[in-house]
Amino acid sequence: MLNLLHLLAVLAMAGCLYALWREARGISQSRGHLMVAPPLAFGCVLVMIGLTDPDQQQPDMLRLAIAVGALLGAARGWFMAVDMDPLWSTVRLPSGRDGFWLAILLAFAVVMAAAAPLVSTHAEPYVPYATAAVAFGAGFLSTRAVTVYLRTRG
Repeated sequence: MLNLLHLLAVLAMAGCLYALWREARGISQSRGHLMVAPPLAFGCVLVMIGLTDPDQQQPDMLRLAIAVGALLGAARGWFMAVDMDPLWSTVRLPSGRDGFWLAILLAFAVVMAAAAPLVSTHAEPYVPYATAAVAFGAGFLSTRAVTVYLRTRG
């Protein structure tokens, strides 16, 4: 059944998409703006965990998804091109579209997890997998942002 938690998860992903929009267009932004999307993504993960039926929760899968996402995000943040303006302390990620497209996929997973129980009663077992997908994306976005932030500090 659709409830307020579904709306909160969708709003968190919408905020994450909005925060990544400037990065995807290649516009210069402050280094602190890199840190806006990860907390929104992790907030969505927490809401999605709350939406999962307690009998179907799989904490090991969530841990693995966050760990793999964090590993790939750190690698991506380390090897991606970053243009930095030290005078204004701004950064531009010319190849920063990956975070935006990942957030679009995560938003799709959140919407599907919200709509699946409305369509069929047999679709509820897919909600933990959508939660794991969002956890993977949150791990990726957070470590990528932290790695870029640490690479560009003075």
